[in-house]
Amino acid sequence: MLRFLLPAAALALLLPSVASAVQITAFGQTSGNNTITATANAAGTQTTINATDAQVDVTQLFNNSPFNGVDFNLNATSVDAAQILGGAVIQHYTGTFCITSAAGCGGTNILSGSFSDAAFGALGGQGLVLNVNSPPDTLNLSSSVIPATDLASPNSFNLTFSNVTPLLSIDNQTIASFGGSFSGSASASVVDTPEPKSLLLLAAGLLAFGVTRARYRA
Repeated sequence: MLRFLLPAAALALLLPSVASAVQITAFGQTSGNNTITATANAAGTQTTINATDAQVDVTQLFNNSPFNGVDFNLNATSVDAAQILGGAVIQHYTGTFCITSAAGCGGTNILSGSFSDAAFGALGGQGLVLNVNSPPDTLNLSSSVIPATDLASPNSFNLTFSNVTPLLSIDNQTIASFGGSFSGSASASVVDTPEPKSLLLLAAGLLAFGVTRARYRA
């Protein structure tokens, strides 16, 4: 009987893991004031969007407990001219972000990354969304509390800017300067590894199948 069990268990352990897209984190600023600053250059050709050590609560983190009162940093710079599509504006950005336990991207790296993306919103509105979807965008994520295998592409990162003040507008060729608040989320292709209990059940099933076949042949 053991000669059937060993191949069955070995086969179960060799079964490939399956990746599935899940939300790995959700976070939002704790301050009631605007913590995002967007600044258009004097020529109106480029905009930078920044947050410096903004306090956030991480309300959801994959396979980890939430973190409260940690630091969020963002630096994003536009790489093309803003385009108006109907009543909306879209402009592409590249940048970096970090959510860490200490200021200046120090301490525990809860989640950080580099990206290229698009920001879009309704002209004259109070909102703007920075959205990264890889592919086709570029998004590289890292964390000291989430395994690298659970941060693989396809993945995404989203920031929602609210209370945009003054209202969203264009300054020559770029999104005009504004202040705002934010919340965000990220998702990735988490690798689903079968639990030991599931592997044992599969091995037992294969064992039973092997015994049945042996008896049939006898």
